[in-house]
Amino acid sequence: MSSSEVLLKEPGQFIAAVPALLGFVPERSFVVVVLRPALPGNPLKVHVAARFELPSTDEYSQLAERVTGVCRRSGAVAALVVIVDDRIARPGRGPDGGAAEQRPLVDALRHDLAGFDVALPGAWAVPRISEAAQWWNIDSPELRGLLPDPSASQVAAKHVYDGRVLHSSREDLADSIAVDEALREQVSAVLPNAAADAQRRLVRAIVINNPDAYTRMALWQVMSVITHAREGIPLPAQTIAEVAVALRDPAVRDSMFGVAGGVHAHAAEYLWGVLTRALPDPDRAEAATLLAFHAYLRGDGSLAGIALRQALASDPEHRMAVLLDTALQTAMDPTRLNRLVNSGIEVAADLRIDIGSAARDSSMEVAR
Repeated sequence: MSSSEVLLKEPGQFIAAVPALLGFVPERSFVVVVLRPALPGNPLKVHVAARFELPSTDEYSQLAERVTGVCRRSGAVAALVVIVDDRIARPGRGPDGGAAEQRPLVDALRHDLAGFDVALPGAWAVPRISEAAQWWNIDSPELRGLLPDPSASQVAAKHVYDGRVLHSSREDLADSIAVDEALREQVSAVLPNAAADAQRRLVRAIVINNPDAYTRMALWQVMSVITHAREGIPLPAQTIAEVAVALRDPAVRDSMFGVAGGVHAHAAEYLWGVLTRALPDPDRAEAATLLAFHAYLRGDGSLAGIALRQALASDPEHRMAVLLDTALQTAMDPTRLNRLVNSGIEVAADLRIDIGSAARDSSMEVAR
């Protein structure tokens, strides 16, 4: 059975998998799951899971245009819709079986998608995504059922196995990388001395006509922190400050894109999350951008988008953050980031530092 057949014949399981696809449990949301061709024998696969704010009636056309743009740029052949809203009438409790208020929006989207040969074969509504919540088909509200436990979905199980966290809400996801004021104050207190120490090492390297010696040592130190980082074990403020200063070196920063494609990717992403919470501006932008890159590469567009907003708030002109944000907003395929991964590997190789990576060419999926 193809992935599309599973989604259409078992809508309850599909809807229950939406939180895992997004990385958080959506509330009052318009969720679109974009499908595009995959390998022979498995004709469709999930490419993008995107969450939008519920529009007002006069915003239907704008939302339909945005969703259509995502589908068109993604090479989509089909899209599925889930409307999550605890305020909507249940089936049988309102006109047209309770689906009249959602159907015009779905019809507007279906009309726009048809212009690009993208089908919209399924659209469902649900007041909340939780076990035993009632779902119904917007086009045929008599088709309804109860959701299974979202935490028990196959997609959720795979994400847990991969080490991904399922957040209770989008706000909870944003809070996970929000500034920790106490930690930031500690790091800010030692950051000037860390920068001064690094400057002295750079001067010594220049004096002996070997500036790469400074970069090589800085990269080695960052990799040492990454390989020893463990979730749940706090990092000293001094260590965080030293990593932040090391990332000011363009070669060290560029090498970190290569780390995202190797065995230390999970530990590095944890470190960037810590730095995003701990660093003052504008150093915070570098950490948040690296966090976004890791998330985008492995398919977590929700975290990538939130991290990029943090990065651009810290430094609105951060070039890589701007580029990644544009790529995410236009639903660029994450596989195109592999060029940056391979470039980072090459930079580290030139410095003769092992970052635990190999060239990437595997396909990825993205959720926004």
